[in-house]
Amino acid sequence: MEEMAFVKIRHLVTVAMLLSSTLMGCHFESRNPPSSKTLQVSMDEVSKQNSITQNATLMVGNTLKVQLGSNYTTPYRWTADMKIGDSSILKQESHVYVAPSTDALGAPGNEVWTFTALKSGTTTISTNYSSFVGKNTGPVCQYSAIVTVQ
Repeated sequence: MEEMAFVKIRHLVTVAMLLSSTLMGCHFESRNPPSSKTLQVSMDEVSKQNSITQNATLMVGNTLKVQLGSNYTTPYRWTADMKIGDSSILKQESHVYVAPSTDALGAPGNEVWTFTALKSGTTTISTNYSSFVGKNTGPVCQYSAIVTVQ
């Protein structure tokens, strides 16, 4: 009889520990959930401006997406590897071209970069939209963002 009481108590303690760790895990996760911020520039803005600067503030561990208009039916592209002022603060994870969602001839898509915030501080990221053919391959548009990680 005494052994059965001990087994019941041990079972209750185990259940209580599992519940408390589950509840605490939810509590801490909800305090600072990972999040993502997106900076966007349309193809219309890219074609009308020769310099674009944006600002973003993130928490350590968060993701920053930069989405810039781009038209792959022309010889113009954004530089795939963004220049990062301080790579100990921000890390480029990826760069992809996202085709337009229409079949319209000459429709622009987007180039999308993903970054991870590594530590607190402020840095800049930048890229150029320029032609990959011909002699004059200077940028038609320069993009930069000032990124603050807290």
